[in-house]
Formats: sequence, C-alpha cells, structure tokens
Amino acid sequence: MSFTKSPQIVSSQTALHGKLKKVVDRYLNSEYQNSIPKYARDAFKIADDFVRKRNASVILDSGCGTGESTYHLARQYPDHTVIGIDKSASRLERYAHEMCPNQLFLHADCISFWQLATQSPWQLEQHYLLYPNPWPKPGHLQRRWHAHPVFPLMIKLGGTLVMRTNWDIYAREFAYVISIILNRPVECVTLQVSNSISAHEKKYLLSQHQLYEVRAEL
Repeated sequence: MSFTKSPQIVSSQTALHGKLKKVVDRYLNSEYQNSIPKYARDAFKIADDFVRKRNASVILDSGCGTGESTYHLARQYPDHTVIGIDKSASRLERYAHEMCPNQLFLHADCISFWQLATQSPWQLEQHYLLYPNPWPKPGHLQRRWHAHPVFPLMIKLGGTLVMRTNWDIYAREFAYVISIILNRPVECVTLQVSNSISAHEKKYLLSQHQLYEVRAEL
C-alpha cells in the first residue's frame, strides 16, 4: 500500500508566542461564558447517562477524530468508562465498527462538552488531547487550546492530562500555560512510541517526525 509522508510543520514562529502570557493573564482574570445550544446539552446527557450507568472512572479522549485512539484506550482500560468526542460525525463513523462495552463515541463540540462536564459531579481520571492540534501561524495563537479562554475550565476536569503533538513550540507553550495555572513546573518531553494508538500518530512516526508529550497531574 502506498504511503504519503506527512509534511513537517513550518512556521515563522520560532519560540513561545510573544503575546501568550498576555492572552493567558486576560482569560485567567475573567470567567468564560458561552451559550450552550440544546444539541450540545443533549449530547452531553448521553455521555452523562453512560457514565452514571457504568459507575466507573472516566477517561476522556477529546477531539478523537476517527476514534481509533478511543478504541485503544478502551481496550487498555477495560474497567474504565472511555468517551471519545469529536465535532465530525463522519470521522467517528469510520471507526464505529470497533467498539468495546466500556466505550462511547459522541458527536459533540469540545468547548460545550467541557463547560457542561465541569458542571457535572463526575471528574476525569485521564484526559487525552491527541494530534492534530497545532495552528502554526502566529496569527492563529488563540485557536490553540492553551490560548483559548475555555482552557481553565478544561483544567478543572482534573485527572491526568496527556497532550501529544508533532510541533515542539505547541508542546512548550502548552506546558508553559499549565505551569502558570497550576503554579508549578510542567515539562514538555520528547516522546518515544513503539505502538501508535491513532492514525495520525502512526503517520507522523512513519514520516519520521519528532513527537512531543505534555503530561500533567491536575
């Protein structure tokens, strides 16, 4: 089967964004408010009912794409409830044939889902944010999760947060912002992967990209 290499990320930004601290300070000094549509509440209720029914520790795979990573996590943690959410229903359908009893796919928007999750009684044991995530143009700063005003709410979900990316600056910024919020050092490390858990991770490895991970206990 033919394989097309994934191009390396190219950006004029070569260090942490000069406006990152200002953006973070602004959203940390205000409360994020965003109207939540009914369809988002309906989607969250499906997840909430699934969590309550299983009564097990929760692992969230946000922006899971096709859900391949969700499936691998569900197999790895059979005693946990594993939820994969993505804004694209068509992407989720590609892996819908691979399901475990402890696994749920949900067509939902991460922002609304995180807002509602912080209002629920359950907290996460693990939370995964896996590739792709970079917005490499400097003007795209506030499209990066760590520069979005919803980020402090996501942190409130707790558990072990695991973010993986193939762009070192994104990883360094991500770690920097979490260190500000938690008021303690958070490291960005190079990632050594023997078995990929998603299509993107496999493609980046085959394309000989260096991978990075930020892991933080929230």
